[in-house]
Amino acid sequence: MAPDRPFTSGAIDSGSAFWESYIASRPSPPESFFRLIDTYHHDHGSQRTSVAHDVGTGPGNIARRLLPYFDYVVGSDLNGDALAVAKQLTQAEQMKRMAFIKSPAEELLAAPSPEIARPGDTDLVLVSECIPLLDAPKALEVFEKMLRPGGTLAIYFYGRPIFLGDNAAECNGLWARLADCAVQCFHPIKGTPSYSSYHRSAITLHSWLDNIELPKQSWKQVERIKWNPEWPLCFCGPAGYDFELEVVDRTQDGESKRIFDHDFWTREMSAQQVSGYLSSVFARLS
Repeated sequence: MAPDRPFTSGAIDSGSAFWESYIASRPSPPESFFRLIDTYHHDHGSQRTSVAHDVGTGPGNIARRLLPYFDYVVGSDLNGDALAVAKQLTQAEQMKRMAFIKSPAEELLAAPSPEIARPGDTDLVLVSECIPLLDAPKALEVFEKMLRPGGTLAIYFYGRPIFLGDNAAECNGLWARLADCAVQCFHPIKGTPSYSSYHRSAITLHSWLDNIELPKQSWKQVERIKWNPEWPLCFCGPAGYDFELEVVDRTQDGESKRIFDHDFWTREMSAQQVSGYLSSVFARLS
């Protein structure tokens, strides 16, 4: 039986073809994004760059991007097929400085880890695109214990594509209709065993992750950066769900800032690539 999580329930049994398409169709962060994380780590925490851990690594594409910044990189995921692809796509020389672990994020403290990356030895925990799927309070407790003093936790999520140019309104409207219809194919959601995980994920995205509390006794110098927040973070609109959405805000004063920059993560995409992106988000419909 597939895990009761919206995205992984579709992708959990997907083979290499799906994950190769996933890498090709999903946005790839610019190097400036990783430099931003690296700068924060050096300015706010320790200067150590021994170990990084990419949570929700999938096929390992983000974990490999961390190699220029850290001596050793661990990638973890609950999807064994994705991890098998990650190993296939990682060069032998890279694998000397990497390890891939099968484990839910909430259970990483009990997962077998390389000696160099035991709990309390990690300098950076990067949570790539999976925080809405997690039990955030439990996961945060685990991440805190994984990190060494002065370590950095970086959580990021990108949502739906924002189309620019002459046909922007038409393309953005078409995406919204397609995405709403795709999620409606999962109905009914409310009242089913999957409801709690769908609801948690939807509220997290509708709230721009602000529903995730980062307690001051555990997390210092918190920064929440929202790029182009005039657009929703959800992949679909409220019409995609059969339950009500609400914005939940558990942020502290001074944590948040907004950046409006439509050139950030900009890329040219063909209709086929946009279709691949849609299929990668709603895996069970592909």
